[in-house]
Amino acid sequence: MGVKSAVKALLTGRLDREYEKRLREKKTDYDSWVRERERAASLGEDRTASGAGSSESRAVLILQKRGSLAETALRKIEDYFRRHPECEVLYGDEDAAGPDGIRRNPWYRPCWSPDLYLDCFYPGSVIAVRPSAARRHFAGLLLEEEGSRVLYEEPSQIRPGLDALLEEAGAFEKGCVSVQRLPEILFHAEDESVWETYLACPAGEGLFGHLAERAGNFGEGSLSVIIPSKDNPQTLEKCLAALKKALGKDSEIIVVDNGSSPRNREVIEKLLQGETYLYRPMEFNFSSMCNLGAEQARGNYLLFLNDDVELCDDGCLEKMCAKAALPYVGAVGIKLRYPDDLRIQHDGITNLLAGPVHKMQFFEDNRSYYFGRNRFSHNCLAVTAACLMIERRKFDEAGGFDSRLKVAYNDVELGFRLWEAGYRNVVLNNCRGLHFESLSRGSDETPEKQRRLEEERELLYRLHPAFLGTDPCYPEQLNVEGLDSRILPGYITSRNTVQRPAWRVSAQGPEEWRQDECLMVRIETAGPGRIQGYSVVLGDDNACYDRYLFLEKEDGAGERFCMKLEGQYRDDLETNLPDQRNVALGGFRVSREGERLAPGSYRIGVLAVHRIGGLKLFHWAGRCLRVRERDSADAAGT
Repeated sequence: MGVKSAVKALLTGRLDREYEKRLREKKTDYDSWVRERERAASLGEDRTASGAGSSESRAVLILQKRGSLAETALRKIEDYFRRHPECEVLYGDEDAAGPDGIRRNPWYRPCWSPDLYLDCFYPGSVIAVRPSAARRHFAGLLLEEEGSRVLYEEPSQIRPGLDALLEEAGAFEKGCVSVQRLPEILFHAEDESVWETYLACPAGEGLFGHLAERAGNFGEGSLSVIIPSKDNPQTLEKCLAALKKALGKDSEIIVVDNGSSPRNREVIEKLLQGETYLYRPMEFNFSSMCNLGAEQARGNYLLFLNDDVELCDDGCLEKMCAKAALPYVGAVGIKLRYPDDLRIQHDGITNLLAGPVHKMQFFEDNRSYYFGRNRFSHNCLAVTAACLMIERRKFDEAGGFDSRLKVAYNDVELGFRLWEAGYRNVVLNNCRGLHFESLSRGSDETPEKQRRLEEERELLYRLHPAFLGTDPCYPEQLNVEGLDSRILPGYITSRNTVQRPAWRVSAQGPEEWRQDECLMVRIETAGPGRIQGYSVVLGDDNACYDRYLFLEKEDGAGERFCMKLEGQYRDDLETNLPDQRNVALGGFRVSREGERLAPGSYRIGVLAVHRIGGLKLFHWAGRCLRVRERDSADAAGT
């Protein structure tokens, strides 16, 4: 080895050790993280809170034998009942703590999810109820010496009483507030096998059938299927063939065409064979096309279906109708897979800091993820309009799709409105379809389409500001950063911090640097709150590079800015790029508060500078940052 190579190896080793130290500082395990939080919380807790209030503020605990109640659980439950008199039933989260005392594998629950409850006993090991309700439904199980606890080992022992209590409390009615979740660890299971009994304990057809009977029907009524389509006769033909296998007698198909060519129009008319064909040449507006079809529909139930979706289960529509008929249910969706019929494309829409995303997307559907997320029906803020069923009266009550959202987020916005009206949207994981995603309108990767996508996302949250960065169906303790489609506890990246903006004028630009796709760059969000994403140098040691976020004014004004990035821990980069060196700190999160950039549109790129050799690599991200007048004014005032 020559002197130059030896020096380079020495310096590289030093940078690798610095990287490992930084990585250790960013990583944490659940036991350490949760105990740090609990110690911090105990210092600021008001220990005088418990003891006051009426006897009805006290709680009866339905408690699993195999484990232990968290130290502060009872006090927190009773305090919650005092502050929320409308709450009749309360549950929370739990973790496992075996003989070694190490805390592991937290199970964070969603807000009250009636459809998940019908599929499994998800409330778990601690359920608190009001004393009067406990006396009515669990009198034979109350411990005589205490009168405030019901102990069980198998959920089947207490499920009948809880089913009756929940129904009595209005848990399966529109706008339910009587069943709530306390976002705290309330129980430490002795081992994770306890939870297997919960996941294997559905309510059964009895409760579901009773609910449907109370609703006055069992999904009975005519069904109208509305399919927006243009210039896709071959794709539409496959969609119709699969659909007709599932359709009953009392149904109709409505195809809304916004301007197919004369030849394709003729082919589509032959395909439909007497079904309704609305040929209306106009600019593509998915919302308007769906609303137009709904106006012509005769059915009590509406199914909005993309022409690139093929239903796979003959009983799918019957199950969707039965669910849509329930009084608390809004929009009903199903699990969609990619054409390989293995990878998940859609399993409900989750609302994260970066916006609406498809959790579980691209995951192989050959095993269960996060306590059956892809196995059980679950409630969610929205489902994709690629396959969305809704009762006609509820669609009319919500006002249909918002035509201002022409391409994207129209289904999300409808879901938000239904949720605000007190309905629960649901995904049925026992039904599936194949989705040949967005064949009708192509990819959203061009700068123009990305700009349109960002504009529609901003409109979505202007219409529904309460949902910005929040999702009651997705526990806040789970991972919410970026567009990560996994479902994992958020403590994994809890030691990341948002970087403050420190822009400086750049005298140099991309024309002076090596533009190379070996520098992988992904901007996940460039919204009004932050710029977030990751960058990785493929085929090299990433510990040897400094990275800079780069902005260039799109209007040719020559304004260029850059700032050095701090490494943020991304365990998904470790997982997805196992053959690359030192990529785990390739993430970045930059706040836009106080950025003080002039209004305009800026291209976004990343510059990577080798700390030893000085090599400069650059790559444009394909995304833009829009700075508006009010952004600048807000920043100047901070």
